[in-house]
Amino acid sequence: MIPTHVDFLGAASYEAVSCVTANFQAFVTDLSHEDLDVEENLQEMVELIFKRAVKKPDSAAVFAELCQHLSEVEFQSVSDWSASVSFRSLLVKHCQAEFRKSLDKEGIVQKSESCLNPVQDVRVTDRLREEQQNTKPSGRFLNMLRFIGELFLSKVLAEKSMHCCIRRLMQKGDGPSLEGLCQLLQMIQQDLEVVTEKEVMDTYYNQLNYIAEKENRAPRLSLLLKETVNARKMAYSTPH
Repeated sequence: MIPTHVDFLGAASYEAVSCVTANFQAFVTDLSHEDLDVEENLQEMVELIFKRAVKKPDSAAVFAELCQHLSEVEFQSVSDWSASVSFRSLLVKHCQAEFRKSLDKEGIVQKSESCLNPVQDVRVTDRLREEQQNTKPSGRFLNMLRFIGELFLSKVLAEKSMHCCIRRLMQKGDGPSLEGLCQLLQMIQQDLEVVTEKEVMDTYYNQLNYIAEKENRAPRLSLLLKETVNARKMAYSTPH
């Protein structure tokens, strides 16, 4: 719940974050007058910005730029004087938590096996597996990945975070994960190539190409995988 008293996340601040895209520079300037040295308030600001960025994906780049401005905010922790608190560290932790939570929610949830469960027909099991491999991701999942990609492009998140996301999505390997991975790679590929060994990137794209050509996926998903692979090839063939 948004606090009603006049503080860092008062009603005025909430409204400002809500319409930050309309007057970005004025909002950033106004933040310099806010109370930025309270950990609880800083955490609430992180959560609010993340929520608004996911809700308004077309403004994800603007919210990422806002996070870039706020990433320099850092102060000594009240609970632990040997540690510091920063907007960037809180944002990274929040992105990690939201990514894990969203990834777990996507696709078809598999029920744990039990000796009391009736034996399923193998055809039913195969059908459920096929549905999981080809189901579409939710809009919120794609919006979250878009914001995470924008945070990397704005140099708020490091390349290590991107590799972690890519590997987790590849490891899960169902429809929502692969479609989200394609969107993420199409966003960040060129910037990620600059800071990543070519062999590592080759491994990612070779795996996507293998899934598209060898695995029994929905035509829509196979086409998206091939488009993602081809987009990288075109980027390499285009003279700089």
